[in-house]
Amino acid sequence: MQGVTDVITTICLNPCFDRTVEVDSLKLNSVNRIRSARDDLGGKGINVAIVARRLGLDVQCLGLMGVEGSAELSEQMDREGLMHSFLHIQGRVRTNMKIYSRDGQGVTELNEPGAAVDAGVLKTFFEEAKAKTADSDIIVLTGSLPPGCPEGTYRDLMNVLDGKKCILDTEGKELELAAKGAHPYLIKPNLREMETTLGIELRTMRTIRDAALLFIRLGVQHAVVSMGEMGAMYVSEKKTLFAPALRVEAKSTVGAGDAMIGGMLMGYEKENDMAKAFRYGIAAGAASVMTEGTQLIIRSDFEKLLEQVKIQEV
Repeated sequence: MQGVTDVITTICLNPCFDRTVEVDSLKLNSVNRIRSARDDLGGKGINVAIVARRLGLDVQCLGLMGVEGSAELSEQMDREGLMHSFLHIQGRVRTNMKIYSRDGQGVTELNEPGAAVDAGVLKTFFEEAKAKTADSDIIVLTGSLPPGCPEGTYRDLMNVLDGKKCILDTEGKELELAAKGAHPYLIKPNLREMETTLGIELRTMRTIRDAALLFIRLGVQHAVVSMGEMGAMYVSEKKTLFAPALRVEAKSTVGAGDAMIGGMLMGYEKENDMAKAFRYGIAAGAASVMTEGTQLIIRSDFEKLLEQVKIQEV
């Protein structure tokens, strides 16, 4: 393989158990009968690592984890063959509930906040992260932050990891501060996250491209904006690419953005070019949509879809 040969690191500061339940039709202020249920390990940084691992990459996941529930979560990561090292903190691993309504209402999510942290915990983790990523060229930072994290936590962590290619998937103030103060190698907001961060509606391809370029001018090298059924856009200083959404049977969109990053990591490993890696991200995101709940990706689905991806230069 060409490209990155070191271990890829993903960082997950707020892991969780994902519990997905299905109901015929979600009714508020009423009793809802669960038709099926499944439990998976979760947290965006863990999700990205699992996808990358299933696609054959060497990857490790670092993060913080509440003591209560840590043994079970660690066992699930072991079953995935995932290298991991988490700093244990007081509290329990949170559970996020995904309620899938069979009548077409979509997915309703109920997410717990997670175990709280303080400045001492963050300082210890930052030091551990710097030491344990010495052999990593690419580091992925993604997901919600636990209670107690100050504004700019991702920016500060990226600055501690100075010299690494950091991929950041977040929104709002965290995205803004990191873009200005730490210059991520790649950002990957979805359309809603981009709109939330900028406080504007983005309804045309041109406005979406211009929004991504705002971050490029702040020092971000590459931006990918996922747009659901509209497809996705890649933007750098030199080019803009668009990929229409692949037509697949959608069972769950949960984790599709994480799978996209995992796919792009594989593409970058093979191509050593982030623009070329965009195609792999599209295929991985679509493959994730084909699985139920939070099961993420099946490699054979990804390989079939990769041949179908169409990339257009804008």
